[in-house]
Amino acid sequence: MERLTIAHLKGVEELKDFYCSVSKMDEFIHGGLEASLQNDYCKAYSVRNEKGDLVAFFALSFDSLQLDLDDIDDLQNGWTDSSTPQPTQEYFRTFWSKVHYPALEIAYLAVSEQYQKQHIGTQVLEAIDEMARQQQFAGCQFLTVGAYVSEEYSAVKFYTKNHFAKLTPVPIHDTLRMYHNLLTN
Repeated sequence: MERLTIAHLKGVEELKDFYCSVSKMDEFIHGGLEASLQNDYCKAYSVRNEKGDLVAFFALSFDSLQLDLDDIDDLQNGWTDSSTPQPTQEYFRTFWSKVHYPALEIAYLAVSEQYQKQHIGTQVLEAIDEMARQQQFAGCQFLTVGAYVSEEYSAVKFYTKNHFAKLTPVPIHDTLRMYHNLLTN
């Protein structure tokens, strides 16, 4: 896999020639993203390959996750699989007593149209996972995302393949809320 470099986005002008081939996302990148950044909705990052080409960008926001009984059941069943990260036994009682769980939301993630189908999106998710685990600012037990869903494109399969579970059964406002477990022993 190609080595990628992640840096804070210097400004939306860095994305002036960036297109991901999903029309609604491209429209947002070139028309709405700047307001989100200026109003501290999220912090954006550029992703460049070894040649310095902008191959992807993403933005992150703090979030919290509220699990319903089905989600809790799914999570508990997932924890019976030894390959799934799980909290220590001492923490289980505290974990299940919570109503909200700290999360980091992937507010936006797009791969440049000329670099798609090269597993760059998966590499970016792995980097975000590591960033969430290593950050020192606040607790973080999950990654969340509103996976874009439309007739033109759906990101649900991509996130499912990358170990995200559906949090809501049907899309709301063209997104399906999904989450990924970051807990480790």
